[in-house]
Formats: sequence, structure tokens, C-alpha cells
Amino acid sequence: MPIRSKSRTTRSRRKDKGLLQLALLCVTAIVIAVLITKKSDVEVQASNNQPKIVAEYDTVTVPVPAEFVPTGTKVRDIRFRHVPYPKHQLPNGALQNIDQFVEAVTIAPLPASLPIFKENLSLEAAASNPVVERIPKGMRAMTIKVDATSAVEGWAGSGSIVDVLLVEKSKTSVIAEKVKILSAERSVSPVGGNASPNVPKTVTLLVSQEQCLAINTAIPLGRIAFALRGTRDQEQWDDTQFTSAQLKGSSKTLNPNGAVNGFVTLRDEQGKSYALRNGKWVPTDIIPEGFFVAGNQDAKDRSSAAR
Repeated sequence: MPIRSKSRTTRSRRKDKGLLQLALLCVTAIVIAVLITKKSDVEVQASNNQPKIVAEYDTVTVPVPAEFVPTGTKVRDIRFRHVPYPKHQLPNGALQNIDQFVEAVTIAPLPASLPIFKENLSLEAAASNPVVERIPKGMRAMTIKVDATSAVEGWAGSGSIVDVLLVEKSKTSVIAEKVKILSAERSVSPVGGNASPNVPKTVTLLVSQEQCLAINTAIPLGRIAFALRGTRDQEQWDDTQFTSAQLKGSSKTLNPNGAVNGFVTLRDEQGKSYALRNGKWVPTDIIPEGFFVAGNQDAKDRSSAAR
């Protein structure tokens, strides 16, 4: 009997030892699994935090105007700033150094913050006169005196298109149409922005040879005034002359160069007559050739006398 009791005790100890080993094995497996999971998380986080690799390009430093530069500006008077520019995007011919062009002048407007080109500059003496560069072959430039009234408060500045009028005591005539102003008070900069423009004392006009002669002939006869045109207005004047007699109510005389397409006489106390010329009814004292008013002998007589 004592021997059998000892055998049970031995088996019990072996069983407890086996359970302990199994528990240790499970704990070890759990610890290893946790360590592997943490390591994987660290690797994923590290891969996410890696900096993105961006392709680098060769850059060159290029001088560019800090602000808009008008035509006729000396290069030495231009305020430049140097900016890095991708070499593969730099346009062909763009200047990377302007030292040899310090005494040059611009012969074209230069936008701000963009590279400049040799073709935009000139070292020739003629280029120092921006007006000369703007005179096409066969055209002329002439200067006349103006004031606030004739210069349309200064809005008729460089780049504007005007019609030139001769104002006399008894009539006003159009002597030149669609004339471009090259400069105002020795400035070729156009009127811009919302600021009030300066009123020039002189302006230089781009004119044809005939217009040059007409304007100079008109100057001693009266006062020169401008009528400012819209940028897209290409229409001609319907009538190029207006007299003081017309202001006093006298009937308008037909322009022989206008095409008359209709005629009408009103049967009222005044008995006014109108001719349809170029799509407009114009007052007239005469019956146009080819028209007559039935039963109106006086009108026929006036028409015959006028012819």
C-alpha cells in the first residue's frame, strides 16, 4: 500500500509540471506575437513617414523686370530682380545677363516677372527716340499745341485715336479722321488706371502726308480740337462740316456726295422738306434730282433754280 501512494504522488507532480510548461509556452507565444505586431506597425509607420522624392531640375538665375516697362525706357533705369528659372523651361534667346545692354533702350513693352530678349532692346541711336520707332513707312509725325479742352481733359493721350477738328468763327470742320497720338507732353506711356490724367501742352500725331498738310494749313485759320474715338470705332463722319447758320435754324443743304434714296415734304404751316440720305432724314431746301412733289409748283421751281 505505501508503494501505491507514492506512485500517485509522482504522477501528480508530473502532471503539474506539464501544465506549467504548457502555460509558459503559451505566454512565450503571446509575447512573441505582440513583439512581431509592434515591429510591423513601426515598419509601416516608418515607411509612411519617409520623405517623398521629387525630381530636381537644373535652374538658372534670370533677370526679370520687377514691374511693367514701357517702350523707350533705358535699361539702366529698369528695376530688375533675379529669379531662379528651370533650365529646360527657359525660352531660347532669353537673356541671363544684361551687363552688355545697360545703355540700350526698350523697343517693345516688357511685362513684369518675365524673361527679356535681345530683340526687345536696341543699342542704336535711333532707338533712343521711341517716337521714331513708331512711324511706319510713308507716314509722318507732327506736334501741335493743345489745352484741357482740345485734349479732352487729358484723356486724349498716347495711344488714343482722335479726329482733328478746325473750329472757326462761323463753322467747324473735320480735317483729319482716325489720327493716332504717338506721345503727349514727350511721354509715350498710354493713359491708364483710374487716376486723373495730366493735361498735356503738346501732343505728337501720327498722320499721313495729306493729313499733315491739312492740319498745318488749318492751324492759322482757327482753333484745333480733338474728338476722342472709341478703340473699335471705324465709322466716318456723316457730315464733316457744321455752320453757325445751321445753329440758327436754317435748313441743312444736301451733300452732293451723299446718296439720296427718298424725299418727303410735310404739308403743314412750315412746309419743311426732308431727304433720305445714307439712311437718315436730312432737312433740305431743294428737291433732289429725280424726285418731285405732285401739285407743288413752288418746290419744283426751287429745285430747278438750285440746279
